[in-house]
Amino acid sequence: MFLNLFKKKPISKPKQASGVRQSATAAIQLSGTHQSSNNIKPVNIPVNFLKRLMPLGQLLIEEEIQALKIHTENFTPGSALFIRGTEVDSLVYLCKGTVYLETTNGIGQEINEATLKALFPLSSGEFHQFTAIAKSNVTVIYIPKTVLLLNRNPINPLINPLLASDSLQNNPFFLRFYEHFQQHDLIIPSFPDVALKLRRLAMQDIGIAEVVKIVNMDPVIAAKLIQIVNSPIYRTLNPISSCHDAVNRLGLKNTMNLVTAISIKNLIKSERPTIKKRIQEIWAQSIKVSCISYTLANLTRQVNPEEALLAGLLHNIGTLPLLMFADHLPESAFTVSDLNQCIKSLQGQIGTIMLERWAFPDNLKTVPVKVSNWFDHSGETLNLSDIVLLAKFHYLLTQHEHRIELPVINTLPAFQKLDSQLLTPEQSLQILQDAKQQISETMKFFMA
Repeated sequence: MFLNLFKKKPISKPKQASGVRQSATAAIQLSGTHQSSNNIKPVNIPVNFLKRLMPLGQLLIEEEIQALKIHTENFTPGSALFIRGTEVDSLVYLCKGTVYLETTNGIGQEINEATLKALFPLSSGEFHQFTAIAKSNVTVIYIPKTVLLLNRNPINPLINPLLASDSLQNNPFFLRFYEHFQQHDLIIPSFPDVALKLRRLAMQDIGIAEVVKIVNMDPVIAAKLIQIVNSPIYRTLNPISSCHDAVNRLGLKNTMNLVTAISIKNLIKSERPTIKKRIQEIWAQSIKVSCISYTLANLTRQVNPEEALLAGLLHNIGTLPLLMFADHLPESAFTVSDLNQCIKSLQGQIGTIMLERWAFPDNLKTVPVKVSNWFDHSGETLNLSDIVLLAKFHYLLTQHEHRIELPVINTLPAFQKLDSQLLTPEQSLQILQDAKQQISETMKFFMA
């Protein structure tokens, strides 16, 4: 089943359906030399509306949004906005009405202007993944897809509050955190010596004896490694009781990643119920995303599964400085809603800064900021960030309160790099099922 899923099937340009006119999308020119059409008109859209669209609100400041060349087009019921397999010239957003997105096998879904999915583009990437049919009178807006190629400095929102969203500028927690950042720089947790030494030596040709010597410097980590290696995850025939045998069984790469994971778990603790609960929720998410990342990496065979496992654990590491700061404030100084809003907006940028400070390699340290943007465009081939982003998407599918906030998976640049058939809901559920046992076993050791 999964082998078929990831076999490359080129998208063929379909014939125009009878009674359905070809969309004028192809007439949009990103260079500004837009071809004339009776239905496509340049307009001025309220900036407040555009700032809600994803990922525009994340990538552009207000002045840049105002400068965009935006066009609209109207469609009558039954007409096609675009045809599956044709080239994507612009980001297409639903402004008014209801659209049905249909694949070649008849599977699809409705998008209505009133739903959160309308805040995401109906199509992105190189080719349209759906045929979009208007189910009512529909108005769409076209925005140059070159905005996806923008690469913002990830710490801009912290350095300049004017680049933060309007909601953050009115957020008491953010204003306090920004003042703290300006006065004291970003205070991040200290990474344990054992984990740092292992990572520094990872690029060198070291043997098991040197690794064991470093791990034994921290008895808690050494004991945890022995406990994990005796678990069903690694299925040892005979019980292991020494750190040397544990490292020998795990291998150097696995040992380093597990030591990093154990160290992350112990970076921050709190006795305050609200903060303690948030730490547990974030840690549980990181474990689940890491296990799904491992499963996806094994399926695609384009990314090292062990690296994917570690990258999944690190994808939301940027929450730690925010929780540490919150833990030292009076409870009356902010609300849980204020904190959650800052976590959602800033954890990616802060996470990348943290991994930079900890001297992680480039492909790992960029993961937090890249997976914070569903429409991140990072090269033409599937990479580590893409795998974690897709894993995060699948994790959120299991969270009922977040499902409605997700874009259509086929529109994600990371998904389109799979060179595969459509990832159906049934296949997504199978991926989650495959990761379920590993998640269950991992949670036993890392949630205790």
